[in-house]
Formats: sequence, structure tokens, C-alpha cells
Amino acid sequence: MAYSSLSIRQLINDINRNEYYFPAIQRKFVWGEGKICKLFNSIMQDYPIGTFLFWELTAQKARDYTFYEFLKNYHERDSKNQLVNNNFSSDIRGVLDGQQRISSMYIALQGVYCTKKKYAKTKNNNAYPERQMYINLVNENYEFKFLTDKDAQNSKTDYFYLVRNILDELEYEDADSDAIIDKLVENEPSRADLLRENRELVTKIIDQLINKFDDDQLVSYFKIINKDLDDILDIFVRVNSGGTILSKSDLLFSTLVAHWENGRGEIEKLISDMNGEDGLFNFNTDFLMRTCLFLVDAPMNFKVHTFNSTNINKIKDNWDQIRKALIDAAALLREFGFNKKRLSSNYAATPLAYYLYKGGKVDSTTKPELRKLIVHSLLKQVYSGQADTALNGLRDGLRIKLDDSDSYILKANNFNFSEYKNIRMSGGKKLTIDTTDIENFLDYKKGAFTFLLLSTLYPDLKLDQISFHQDHMYPHSKFKPSILKEIGIDDETIKLWQDMRDQVPNLQLLEGRENTVKQATDLSKWVSNKVDDATYYRKRNYVLDDQSLELEDFEDFFSNRKQLLRKKLHELFDVTYIEESFEEAV
Repeated sequence: MAYSSLSIRQLINDINRNEYYFPAIQRKFVWGEGKICKLFNSIMQDYPIGTFLFWELTAQKARDYTFYEFLKNYHERDSKNQLVNNNFSSDIRGVLDGQQRISSMYIALQGVYCTKKKYAKTKNNNAYPERQMYINLVNENYEFKFLTDKDAQNSKTDYFYLVRNILDELEYEDADSDAIIDKLVENEPSRADLLRENRELVTKIIDQLINKFDDDQLVSYFKIINKDLDDILDIFVRVNSGGTILSKSDLLFSTLVAHWENGRGEIEKLISDMNGEDGLFNFNTDFLMRTCLFLVDAPMNFKVHTFNSTNINKIKDNWDQIRKALIDAAALLREFGFNKKRLSSNYAATPLAYYLYKGGKVDSTTKPELRKLIVHSLLKQVYSGQADTALNGLRDGLRIKLDDSDSYILKANNFNFSEYKNIRMSGGKKLTIDTTDIENFLDYKKGAFTFLLLSTLYPDLKLDQISFHQDHMYPHSKFKPSILKEIGIDDETIKLWQDMRDQVPNLQLLEGRENTVKQATDLSKWVSNKVDDATYYRKRNYVLDDQSLELEDFEDFFSNRKQLLRKKLHELFDVTYIEESFEEAV
């Protein structure tokens, strides 16, 4: 379908006739006055202002969705778009792309713009003077400003003309700049000389206002007819390019809060509280929306129809319990030693929150089991790809349905990972770890997954209280070719050692302060000079009692420690260990 167009005057009139609204998927109005003035300046200077995307719906279809009225009077503190009573009697258009631009035009040409005066108190109602859009008729650069009537009239060197007046003039068939100027001279004799002295420029600017506001080719748009909102969301994400790009999650979030008056504030506060004042985590609306569906046992399809009134009411009605479960889940993750760098997927918190939401017990017995759930799900990367499918399987493994109702309870209030780990997930994903996984883990290099693995090997560390680093046992700096050649290592082996240097068998968790002190100290010197109990150090860090720690023996150290780690990981992950299978690796 080809593009169509209309004039600014027609667009404003159509909005006044309730033909245009913006759907709940849109953000609130965010443009500042500088950006609004720049838009009008672009119009006057014949610069492109972009195309628009409109969604045409029949009155009947429009009743299925939520729409807002365009903001007419902007107030920095109190502005709020009015929700539309969607009992439409005629067809409407929803603005999908261009809402900020159209809102700017509507405020400037029909309403007022109120922002707080500098140093004024926010709660003082007089701190927000009503200002309207004016254009300076004696400035050839098309200067637009939001001014109070008093400020506009008190200017001695400039003549500010109320822009909206041009729309009134256009209601007459023969809008004429000379007639407009004559009217201004007659109404304001005290400033008539300023207009007479600049008559040519004033005429040029008013003619341009008339031409631009009545140009039926200026607002170019593409229309989409009677599509469902899920289709519209996909289209919107593709074409929306103004300001911050919105994801489908952002749009669905807007759909949810459109049905929940205090929803946006409640959700944003919960996310902030979960992340903490220290910003330890990075939870977001995508995580929270999916998790809310998860907790109330709603379908996990991330589509508009999932956020219907039934499911939204479930979220609203159970918000206090949802909030508590998520805050408690974040607290447990802190206790388990996680942060935004180590939590490779926020969704690892979702089944944990479900267990808490449904009344699962948290004590010294269940905490280690719950941590296993987090660790296994992250190491197995079950949330990669389609997170919804993994979450469905994880939830089904936790719950059981009550009779013929839609209510669910936990299968067990005391979580035991060994009874849970064999649940079935689609796509061949699983929580269980096998010998192949362990071999892959041992090849991991320094990073989030490696920290997770090391934290499993050092279970007694107070990760929530003390900062620990992934430390190279044989220092990174000792693997320079020049150093290795001095001890007789050939070029091919140097490359091999440099690769092994960053792998798990050469990594330990070391308290941050200790790591700073250790830095590039040789492992042999560090253990003999710094460590109080060398025997304990070796045992704790999976090093053989008689293992040489000299640099020339690095390969032997690496092989022996890898074997000890391999045995321990088989034990920790409850995988049968067969010594003979690894004889070649020893």
C-alpha cells in the first residue's frame, strides 16, 4: 500500500474530533521544549520530519484494545495521558510511529507547556507557569519559544506571534499575511513600528506558516488496516526509530500497565529493590513480566493475549506475595554469592521465586539444594535460546495441579535437587550434568561460568560477604615467551601453556585483598612465604602434597590438578567416576 499524506491543520482537527489515539504500547510523552521547537523549525525550513505509521481499526476491533488520548496540556509534574473509554462508535487511527512528534504538535498548537521555574519548589503549584508556543516574526532563523503571554508581550526588540493563531486564520478560505499583519498592527499599536520596520521579513514568516500548516503533503504516513496487536508489535519494533528503541518486552510492559493504574510505579520500584542500592543485579522488565506470568501459573507465551484481563488481575491481586517472593529470591542470590556478572541469566531466579511464592521452606537443608538448582541451570545454559520453553519445564517439575481447578501447589515444600534434576524440558535441555559436561567445564577459561564452577569447588567461602577473584595460580605474567624460553620451553609448547594458563586447572578463588598482594608472585614463593599452612593450602586448592610448584613443572601441575578437580566435580555433581576412563589424561 502506498504512502498517503495530510496537512498539520487537518491532523490537529482530526485529533480534536477524536479520530486519533495512541495505543498502550506507546511510551508516555518525553520530548523537551528544545526538541519541540526544533521540530517546528525543521518544518519551516523545509527539512524532512520523518514519516508516520498509523493503525486503522474499525470501532468494533478498537474496543479490544487500550488507547490513550493525546496530551494537550503538558505539566512537568502532573502530566498524565487520559485512558480512553473504548466504547468507540466510529473507526479510529492508532499512532504507532510518530507519537512524540504528533504530541509535540498538538501541545504546541492547542495546549500549554508547564515546566518548573528554576529554584522553585516542586510542590508549589505556582512554580509551573503556563506557556504557549510563539514564533519570533522579526528573526529570520525561525525562532520558536514557549513563553507566557506576559513575556511575549513585554519583549522590546522581538515580536512573538502565538503560533496557534495561524490555525484560526486557516479556517478562512483566503488566509492572507497582509491581512494578518494589519490586524496585529491594529490590535497592538504600541508595537506597530516593529512590525512596519520588518514588514518584509514578517510577511515571509507568516506566509511560510500558512503554507506549511496547510500543506496537505507535509505529514506523510503509511497505514496498517485491522491487524491484530501481536502483528502490530512486531511491525512497531521494526519501524520505531525515534528516541530510545523499544523492544517487544517494553511494548508488552506498556500493555500490562495500561490495565493497572499503579502498575508502572510498583513494577519499577520492585526492579529497583531487587537490584539493590548497590546495583548488584541487573533485573529488568523483561525478566519481571515473564516471571509474573510464571508465578501466577499463566501461559508463558510472550504475546499480548497472554496479558489479558484475567492474568493481569492475577498479578495485581497477588502483587504483595509476588513482590515478597522476588525480594526474598534476590536476597538468596546475594547469599549464594551471585551478582549481575555471575548470574549469566536472570531467569535462574524465576524458579527460585516460584518455590518461595508457593510457600517452599528455606532453611539450612534446602538452601544448598536451591543453590544447586541455580548452578546447574546456569552451567547447563538451559535459558539460552527460547527461555519460555525451559521455564515451562522447570515450573512443571515444581508444581502439581489441584483437582480440576486451575490452582497449583508445590510437589514438595522441602526442595531436594536430587528428586528434581531429572525433570524434562523441551529441546533436549536438562539439568543433569554428565562426564562430557565435566570435561567441557575443565576446559573453561576465566569468566562468569568459571567463577560459578569454582564457587562449587569452594563451597565454604562466604561469597556474599567477601569479594573473591578468579586468580591464576601460576601468574599470567609468567607465560611470556621470553620467560618460558629461559627455562627451555619450545615455541610449540609455549602456545600450549599459554592456552592452559587461563583454564580451570590453573585458577583458584582468592580473596580480593590477597590477590592484590599476590599479583605476579611465583606460586612456589607464594605458598612457601605467604601461606601459613602449606599442607592445608594444597588440600584446599586440590594440589598434590608432593607436587612441584616451580614454573618448569607447570604442565605436570596442570595435569595432576585437573585430575583431582575431575574427581571432585564427579562427586559434587553426583556423576559416577570411572578411574580407567581417564588414565590417558593423568
